[in-house]
Amino acid sequence: MSGPLLAFNFLPVKFTSGAFKGGLVDFVSHEHLDSLRAELAETHVVSRTRGGVACIPLTDDAEERGTPTTFVTREYQRLTMKLVQQALMRSVVEWGYKLQSPRRAAFVSRSPDKDLLVRASGNTMPGALSDLHVYPQYSLDSRTIGPNGGPGVIVTVKTRYEIDLTVEELITRGVAVRGLYVVGDNGTYQPFPDMDPYGTRRTVGAIDRVDGTDLVLRDAPGATRIPAGEAWLESRREVFNNVTTSLGGAGGARILRQLDQEAFGLMGASGRLKKTTEIANWLSKDGQLPIARDLAVVLGQPVGTSDESRATRWTRYDEPVFTFDQAGDKTHRSVDRGLNAYGPFDVEFFAKKKPRIAVVMPREHKGIVENFLTKFLNGVPGDGVFSQGFIRKYHLTGYEIHLEPFDGGPTDARAYREACQSALQSGEIDLAIVITSEAQVHLTGNDSPYLVAKSVFMGQGVPVQEIQVETARMDKLAHPLNTIALASYAKLGGIPFVIAAPRALAQELVIGIGSAHVKASRNAEAERVVGITTVFSADGNYLLSSTSREADYDEYPRELLRSLTESINAIKSRNAWDPTDEIRLMFHVFKPLKDAEATAVKDLVRDLTGRYAKVEFAFVQISTDHDWVMFDRASTGTSGSRGPAKGYLVPERGYAVPIGRDEMLVTVSGPMDIKSPLHGAPKPMRLKLHRESTFTDIEYLSRQAFRFTAMSWRRMYPSNKPVTILYSDLIAGLLGHLRHVRNWNADAVTTKLRWSRWFL
Repeated sequence: MSGPLLAFNFLPVKFTSGAFKGGLVDFVSHEHLDSLRAELAETHVVSRTRGGVACIPLTDDAEERGTPTTFVTREYQRLTMKLVQQALMRSVVEWGYKLQSPRRAAFVSRSPDKDLLVRASGNTMPGALSDLHVYPQYSLDSRTIGPNGGPGVIVTVKTRYEIDLTVEELITRGVAVRGLYVVGDNGTYQPFPDMDPYGTRRTVGAIDRVDGTDLVLRDAPGATRIPAGEAWLESRREVFNNVTTSLGGAGGARILRQLDQEAFGLMGASGRLKKTTEIANWLSKDGQLPIARDLAVVLGQPVGTSDESRATRWTRYDEPVFTFDQAGDKTHRSVDRGLNAYGPFDVEFFAKKKPRIAVVMPREHKGIVENFLTKFLNGVPGDGVFSQGFIRKYHLTGYEIHLEPFDGGPTDARAYREACQSALQSGEIDLAIVITSEAQVHLTGNDSPYLVAKSVFMGQGVPVQEIQVETARMDKLAHPLNTIALASYAKLGGIPFVIAAPRALAQELVIGIGSAHVKASRNAEAERVVGITTVFSADGNYLLSSTSREADYDEYPRELLRSLTESINAIKSRNAWDPTDEIRLMFHVFKPLKDAEATAVKDLVRDLTGRYAKVEFAFVQISTDHDWVMFDRASTGTSGSRGPAKGYLVPERGYAVPIGRDEMLVTVSGPMDIKSPLHGAPKPMRLKLHRESTFTDIEYLSRQAFRFTAMSWRRMYPSNKPVTILYSDLIAGLLGHLRHVRNWNADAVTTKLRWSRWFL
């Protein structure tokens, strides 16, 4: 086959009529609306719509409510698809399942033959594990528009881990539960008809200690005590695995290894497409699905799997070309080969040609670290990946190394702090390399040597590169060294490469907006918010980052505006913007744009308007946290000598499919990007344009975002996120951890490190 055969987890919907009848009631309060829905639950669908509250009868004998009205399906798309959603929920109940939500057709298939854990055991489940389960979980959600240009239903498939044993029973069986979060019925969730029996359970806190038959909880928003017989452990994957190995021993560990294979059968691309097709067959077995008294729908096969479905329009984006000089003459499609051939983009004007590097390490690792540094600086002889070494590959003239060994173990945070302070007293430092260990990865705050070292050095404006001693011991070091060298050069302030981007007529900036929520604990309400801004030029060159001061929610928009304004002013001065220039600002956000962010951005644009010839802006939500899955029925995946094929039915990177006028799906993880043959189907990147944007070319925006997925200076290969989102996430994560370290100075990242890539 010469081209892709793109398919989706989306079932197209066709209506049997272009209109339906019902009643229209004047707008009412929320309380009255809930009462009306409860009263008419068996006979009508009640929903707010244009002009009032629609009461749509489901049966011929249902009484009329409100002013008789004829609703045209294409004019009342949201209302019509609400009818479809309610019909899907009724179908799920008719199939014999319980609903997980009063608003979604979401359900768990708990029949014994569907239990993936039983299958993983070869149907010979040890009795000790009989109360543990892994079931398929499905949801059916109606959408007004899909990749075929028409309405339909998204089918989502997940795995659901369940531990039926109460905490009391687990304790009796010797399972360690202290510190784990538990769920219980705390009376806060109102049951509804046909509700899943697990539906009322909510997280109530973490187990601080066991007091007789009670659990004493911490991080508990409500009561701090709960009977152990009325609480269950949260069934997160890591908790489930720990309970399985604790109860099942070696047999449990063996079953868990096989469970990965069983889960892939459900969650891999082939499994997801198969299950989507099964759901389509269930929904279409009776021909039509009634959704109102005089209206039904016909659901088709997944879009892209049947000749009957409307053809999907798609575009293939080329991978970006990387540029290694200001003139744009030195280009390559491979970052690594381009660096080997030409050196970094800023080779002619990079200032720190002979960097001074401090290396902090436990004394017991000094010999290993010295050998590692020799290979890092000078290269791995005979290896094509990193034979040049850091100095030659990045065209440096030399280096100065200051070793700071200390007496102390890998978890001795105090010894790390003193060694970092000693290194700072040795003279000016351009980069600090801190040798850590896997033994400390579980430590946080003041107990974490890594975070303590970051805090000490970054407080003085020195970026830090962490290297685990386990990495330094590896026999094959070329690939890790290549990645470390790239990040280290960027942390020194270098520009390794940029992308060849179309030259715009406007002064164009691409700005990532993220946020870090300051919380005392997982269940606590966020006390304050920090706004995070990363600014890039159109060619992907990282310009600066900025963080707002910690602010209460009501002050957050003002603080974010101040931070954005400072960033724009810094770039304006640096690039000498002229009043005759046209300004175009692209804002990337990971989560749906909230009023706070929207308000700050609109105020910023309003301030710029009138000072320049033209100001355009776009708000774009970019996410892989959604329900869409794309398949390529022509893809056979990729296989090698090491094992079975990876990425069967997975599309290559760069396929873009519009969903309406303001939404686009772009594949960002192809078969080559999948780490394991058992990796699930990767999600495409979804771009959704905010309604208040004045620049609305979604094609231009999605091409730009796709190019930015290849612009990370953290590694040599593309990411599934553009750097605008990736860098903001990295900053938010590190700031969240560093704030718990004694003497951490958060102002350092907005002053001494503002132009640095300290977070890589």
